[in-house]
Amino acid sequence: MPHLEVRNRSGFAYESLLLADEEGVPQFAPLVQGSYAITTAGEISLLEEQPAPPVAGEWHGDPGLSSPRLEPQIAFIKLATDIVMLGSAHAPQAGTTRMQVGIRVGHVQKIVNVTGTRRLVSRSGVSHISDPEPFETVPLRYECAFGGWDRRAQHPDEHRCEARNPVGVGFRNGSLRTDDELLLPSIEDAGHAFQSYGDAPPPAGFGFIAPNWQPRAAFAGTFDSAWDRSRKPLLPRDFDRRFYNAASPGLIAQGYLRGDEAVVTIGASPAGRVAFELPCSSPPACTVELRGRNRVELRTVLDTVIVDMDRMLLALQWRAHLPVRNGMDDVVSIEILPGAPT
Repeated sequence: MPHLEVRNRSGFAYESLLLADEEGVPQFAPLVQGSYAITTAGEISLLEEQPAPPVAGEWHGDPGLSSPRLEPQIAFIKLATDIVMLGSAHAPQAGTTRMQVGIRVGHVQKIVNVTGTRRLVSRSGVSHISDPEPFETVPLRYECAFGGWDRRAQHPDEHRCEARNPVGVGFRNGSLRTDDELLLPSIEDAGHAFQSYGDAPPPAGFGFIAPNWQPRAAFAGTFDSAWDRSRKPLLPRDFDRRFYNAASPGLIAQGYLRGDEAVVTIGASPAGRVAFELPCSSPPACTVELRGRNRVELRTVLDTVIVDMDRMLLALQWRAHLPVRNGMDDVVSIEILPGAPT
């Protein structure tokens, strides 16, 4: 990549992304991330050292075999704001076996039920769900939600997975005999609990969705023989840009958040309820100088909000994009300016 002069005056971290759109046109995508400390009293303060957004993403375990902690930066544009909460459910008292955890950001809200370890137990053809065990914390990860693989069939071609969450627990092919014991999800949608063997409730969570999980994967389009013959390596013609939004279902804010919304979390901290407001400022602005001395003003949008309740950190990501036919050869410099207080 040719040397790009970066003048970052925003006070936030900055990364230059070079991606491509559906037609293979290179897109220069400035990514600005502001990171803040959160207190249980609802105070927000800008970190002195701003961590760079991990462009390659992070996983809770092995990539591809675990849920994403932070998404890989593959999007030059998002059509709405992703809201993600990382952390753990914290039992309010000793002996807790059930509780609710939730987050509200502006008009977007999601609540899940969290239980201690449970199993579906089958004896003499009769199944029942065991009482949940007491817990202190439960990780808010898709590994604890409904999903996973059923590899009991003898032939690998007959193995099946829950396409909405291949890393979860509780999924079984209902056409096969029940297990003597089956570990059940600890995190469930408040209105769709696991009921019986072969049940398939929606996986519940607050984290990022991997690109190959449903329903996100369906937006990637149709990779069929026609695509292979006439379109490859470009994206399919029915590619939908909603694919770029990676938040859990129910946590995508249409129309972009402004950045001054009220935030409330419950159950994701030893304090129980934590409330604060997103920092009130307009999006950072970018001035891009192109070859030929052309200057382009880009206004970023707030397209990702990450609330990390384990680390008590808030990360806001703003993004813009600009087509550059010759890739980074077209870009001489970029200046990132802070948004004006509102």
